[in-house]
Amino acid sequence: MPLPELHGIIAPVVLPMARDGAVDLRSLECHVRHLVDAGVHGLWINGTTGEFHALDPQERAEAVRVAVKAADGGAPVVAHVGDAATRLAVRHARAAVDAGAAQVAVIAPYFTEFTREELREHYRQIAAAVGFPVYAYHMPRLTKVGLSADCLLRLAQEDVLAGVKDSDGDLAWFRSLVRRSGQLGLRLRCFTGGSAITDLSLLVGAAGAASSLANLTPRHLVALYDAARAGDWTRARHLQDQLEDLNEAMRQARRTPTLAAVASTYKYLLATLGRIDADCAAEPLARLDEGEKQRLTETVLPVIRALESAAPAKERGDDT
Repeated sequence: MPLPELHGIIAPVVLPMARDGAVDLRSLECHVRHLVDAGVHGLWINGTTGEFHALDPQERAEAVRVAVKAADGGAPVVAHVGDAATRLAVRHARAAVDAGAAQVAVIAPYFTEFTREELREHYRQIAAAVGFPVYAYHMPRLTKVGLSADCLLRLAQEDVLAGVKDSDGDLAWFRSLVRRSGQLGLRLRCFTGGSAITDLSLLVGAAGAASSLANLTPRHLVALYDAARAGDWTRARHLQDQLEDLNEAMRQARRTPTLAAVASTYKYLLATLGRIDADCAAEPLARLDEGEKQRLTETVLPVIRALESAAPAKERGDDT
């Protein structure tokens, strides 16, 4: 089957868990169905928001399998398969494809430092193992060495990369990558994972956005993407400003607004909204305290409900 040309809002799916740390497959299925019904254009499974670092190989593959089944063709599933060594990432990639993933994404190997050529060879071997170009997941704060634009463009020229998800939030870097890709005649699909710059990334030519906020406000983000595609940048900015208000409310509600705390925050909100069964996250990540939960309930939940109720229902069709 031909590879999907990813576009639009790709939801980095939160992975529901039971109290014993096991993946809650029933809640995952329900959450994925909600996202697809809300109109997201793709699902990013086992990413940072999905706590891939806490999963064993079987759990990672099973999460992909359940997401593919729940999506039922309504949105392609992108499986993140990154690990600290090429051999491990190749195993995850093959298992994800066997589980039905339409595409795979790979963060740079972490824990130790690698040369540029070692990083390039890492991606080459994974693409060769699955038999098609893959996506690079650029998040240098979680790896020893970041992926340079030169490295990514070279791999795209070699037909190793189909696209990039940038979660670093450096818009100048992102814009340069999009611009240089176009100048070279490459069809490199570039997405931003920075929730605060969704509208700006679309303005400079992103194929879409992989904002973690899509777990909470998928309809709103789809409306923002549609406004950008229509060239209505006034509306796109207004919708982005509303997301900034939501982000700020979450920051104010949390005692420790770290990257890891995002998973606990989203899970509490999703559980309170009735979209998943429990707010459990992988240990040693602590659960929210009662004060944080109260503030989220009082200040954030009303914003989420208001944004989603105001967003138009998405009619699916050919919106490539």
